[in-house]
Amino acid sequence: MDEIRQIRAQAQQDLAASLARIPGGRALIDWFDGAPEFGDAEVVSLLLDRRGPSTLRIALDHHGKSATFVFELAAWIDADVRGFSHQNVIGSLTLRRAEEREVQPWELGVGCRPGEWMIECGPCFGAYGTIRADIARITLEQAPDA
Repeated sequence: MDEIRQIRAQAQQDLAASLARIPGGRALIDWFDGAPEFGDAEVVSLLLDRRGPSTLRIALDHHGKSATFVFELAAWIDADVRGFSHQNVIGSLTLRRAEEREVQPWELGVGCRPGEWMIECGPCFGAYGTIRADIARITLEQAPDA
């Protein structure tokens, strides 16, 4: 059991280190008072918009406070999301630098530049999967105190 706790703690620290490099990431870390834990957060929306910012919105109630975190996505976005429904609770959120990916011949002529971050939403109930993109910024929409 200690090994599982150590793995989870390391994953939280890795997530915090990655978030600190993104504009707005430090505010997210501060909201959590340390390493973030997105278990039982909910994917509210994934908006892919060719004319404006694409966004991933994740809502969370955590220790008596509520917020929605908005990840503004940029560059070439690869999304593999499954199970989106009326409720989209995730078991975890992992953020890491994306590995190289092969650019297909049909992508060359349209300026493909795969995003540098891989966002993985672990399954719980509803939406789960991966999104590869640049993260231009993270904003925090804090819910009013109840």
